[in-house]
Amino acid sequence: MENHLISLMLVAPFVGAVLQALLPAGTGARTFGRSTARLVALGASLISSLAGAALVFSMQTHTADLQMIESHPWIGAYSIQYAMGMDGLNAPLVLLLSILFPILIAAEWDRPRGERGVHGLFLILQAALVGAVCAQDIFLQFFFWTLSALPFYFLVGVWGGKRRESAAFRLVVTSAIGNALLLAALILIYHSIEPHSFLIQDLAGGKLVGKTFDFLGYTLSVPSVAFILIGAGLALRIPIWPVHGWFTLVSEEAPMTVVVALSAITVPVGAYIFQRLGYSLFPATFLHFAPAIVVVGAVNLVIGTICAIAQRDLRTLLAYICLVQLGLVLVGMGSLSSPGTVGAIYLQLVMGLGIAGFGIFANSILQRTGMSWFFDEEGKRTLGGVALQAPALATVAALAVASLLGVPGFGGFVGSTLVVIGSYSVSPGMVVLACVATLLSGYYLFTMYRNVFLGEASSELSSAKFQDLTFGERAYLLPLVGCLLFFGLYPKPLIELVRPTVLTLLSTIK
Repeated sequence: MENHLISLMLVAPFVGAVLQALLPAGTGARTFGRSTARLVALGASLISSLAGAALVFSMQTHTADLQMIESHPWIGAYSIQYAMGMDGLNAPLVLLLSILFPILIAAEWDRPRGERGVHGLFLILQAALVGAVCAQDIFLQFFFWTLSALPFYFLVGVWGGKRRESAAFRLVVTSAIGNALLLAALILIYHSIEPHSFLIQDLAGGKLVGKTFDFLGYTLSVPSVAFILIGAGLALRIPIWPVHGWFTLVSEEAPMTVVVALSAITVPVGAYIFQRLGYSLFPATFLHFAPAIVVVGAVNLVIGTICAIAQRDLRTLLAYICLVQLGLVLVGMGSLSSPGTVGAIYLQLVMGLGIAGFGIFANSILQRTGMSWFFDEEGKRTLGGVALQAPALATVAALAVASLLGVPGFGGFVGSTLVVIGSYSVSPGMVVLACVATLLSGYYLFTMYRNVFLGEASSELSSAKFQDLTFGERAYLLPLVGCLLFFGLYPKPLIELVRPTVLTLLSTIK
């Protein structure tokens, strides 16, 4: 019997987005319409999230089989299907989407203008990323992944800062190039298999091994070329050095909630797609390129750490923290060991939660002070002593920083430790670099925390009362903090869900 909860996860946000445009807007005497629209947006996101949580918690552990399957012909003449399913590889991402999107919508609850547009675009983004994570047909996955770029263009271009048009343009151009590379890989794969198919289960198991095609008089390998195209296309959508310039610009200009949606949700989803397609469709090719993937991850770690040390703005610091965390995920992914791979998948979840916590407390500071930098151009501290005026906000910030640092008791500790354990026997040099980068991350994160939250308040901050977290902010930050602790103190259920899928996929690679 088919399970339709995945379809509910998709449809509910789309319906909520449509209602944002249809419900009456209003201010003053028509405030009821505005409140109704906000409640509908949050309700639609929560329905999708509750369906996602129900799916994950009802999944069977100790099995690598695809679960919660739903499959229908979509474009039957060309073997394109609406095929959805979940296993240990994408279950953590479903949890991440389910946790963060209602929090992001709640964080935009009191936006003075344009909240209906922001909420509607967030709902479209939620549906698109749910589809990209759960799709088991690579054309369907490409459809949703491509759709996910569109909301960001408007979120940045309409509600961004002074350079919002330039940031939105660079984002959409980079996304278009990356999507074009992905489409080229899909076309190549589709025509290499007889009978033609886009289903991952039809393409898995080494069916592309030995397939070739002619191009400009040369005979090229389908798996190698398709793998490189997919890797390059996804690298343009997520912050892989050296093609991350657009990402830092967007981080400077976009609203903080949009930066969180990009760095804490979209980046882990992009990493998952690379892992899903690489492990399933190109096992031999992934094995061949695994050392290069580890090197790319280590370079991301080192470059991200060096750049993060030099940052004096919470926005750009968040961008480079994302670069560092993604580097650690790639190191574990390329290790092709059971602990390293499980750690990389676990990190995709906990890095998203930690980055979201960082971004949301930075957003709270930005809303209260109108600035996100903690040092000015002359090196003078512009913030300080926030903990004295807002102890609850300081506590949330400390917990988010602790998770990103991998402090025991937080999810970041579990994921990063598994990556280090699993990667050491494969590439000890890269693990040493990762450990050094982790130590340095303690320096720049503690430096930021000390200068923002501890010590005496700056003259700008002491001249006005700095409000602590409101009831509404506590309402959506408490679940986030709880998840950071839960996945650090009790990782067993999720690891037991992930591990059988990992072992099965690694057995096909090795």
